[in-house]
Amino acid sequence: MKEKKTYVTRTGVSFEPELLSKLDEWIKEKKFPNRSEAIRFIVREHLAKSELNVDPNVQVVGSLTYLYDHHSFNSSEKLTQIQHDNDEIIVSTMHAHITHELCLETIFLKGKARQIKEFSENILSFKAVIGGKLYITPIVF
Repeated sequence: MKEKKTYVTRTGVSFEPELLSKLDEWIKEKKFPNRSEAIRFIVREHLAKSELNVDPNVQVVGSLTYLYDHHSFNSSEKLTQIQHDNDEIIVSTMHAHITHELCLETIFLKGKARQIKEFSENILSFKAVIGGKLYITPIVF
């Protein structure tokens, strides 16, 4: 099978010595193979965040992870119903029993940023949910 060649354009970036030193420390900590890979990662992350703020209809993928008390307020049934009501954006769900009372769920999502954010706010504002976090990134930018 033939690999697709990726072409890049070489460019130069100037840094103050202190900033470059901090960048190099971060690169080492994150285990990037070189500065170019690290800078590309930073630029992609920044562009992705900007795109999410500009276009609520941008297509995204992501995950919502939350911890909840499954003994309170019929939470398991209600949270499952919310998921069934939004099955067009749910790719997969993973459920883990943390303690006798607490469950951790991760829902993998795909759809418009607006839909994903609304769904996540609905889940995270549910009374039995103790805490959680949504991570999304545009499919293309």
